Amino acid sequence: MGQLIHNNQVIDQLNSLGIKTIDEIPDKIDGTCIIRTHGATPQTITELKAKGCKIIDATCPDVKRVQDKAQDLSKEGYQVIIIGKADHPEVIGIKAYADLNAENEAIVISSKEEVLKYISLIKNSKKIGIVIQTTQLVENFKEILPIIAEYAKELKLYNTICHATHKRQLAAKELAKEVDLMIVVGSKNSANTTHLAEIISTITDAIHIETYEELDLHMSLIEKAQKIGVTAGASTPDYVIDDVVKKVGD
Repeated sequence: MGQLIHNNQVIDQLNSLGIKTIDEIPDKIDGTCIIRTHGATPQTITELKAKGCKIIDATCPDVKRVQDKAQDLSKEGYQVIIIGKADHPEVIGIKAYADLNAENEAIVISSKEEVLKYISLIKNSKKIGIVIQTTQLVENFKEILPIIAEYAKELKLYNTICHATHKRQLAAKELAKEVDLMIVVGSKNSANTTHLAEIISTITDAIHIETYEELDLHMSLIEKAQKIGVTAGASTPDYVIDDVVKKVGD
């Protein structure tokens, strides 16, 4: 259901092995359906079970934790706020769990500017509960939280940012301080990869590519750089990174 991993090269490999990606549940479905690492809505799980196919739930444990926390907060009467991107599959699933039997629908906030749209709701809520998309930028979270806290009567927060994602962001920031150019390798639709590129671009010159072929589009930057750093998103295969490093080295 949906891309198993947000990396086009891996998806192409899986497709060649007979593992197909579907975005909607067909009328008839046989065999095995994998729930991707981003998770799925409980309604999707129920519908798949009704179709009679075997389900393999590959939801990331960190994502599952956010789903559970969001649902628990909702059961306890909190107005749930999810800090993340509303159209990201992980957030869609989290919101669906928060909305199960909830009095008030969960809201999704992606920036400090968006918080201002919900000030009235925050002020009028007895209790606010917050969870965070696992791949969110810590900097973004730090900007949003104080605004919510200023107007909330009672606030309960679960910092559900993935530890591995946070460590990767910190390491990339440190490397960016030492080089003239950073190359970020990974799919353009990978949240953690695009966030890496966003962070790094505030420190030094940065380019975001999916494969080594795209380096040809940035040769002027590459040729003038004395030191080049390479980082990659969690979903980027090693061989893709190795190809980039080899071409830069050549």
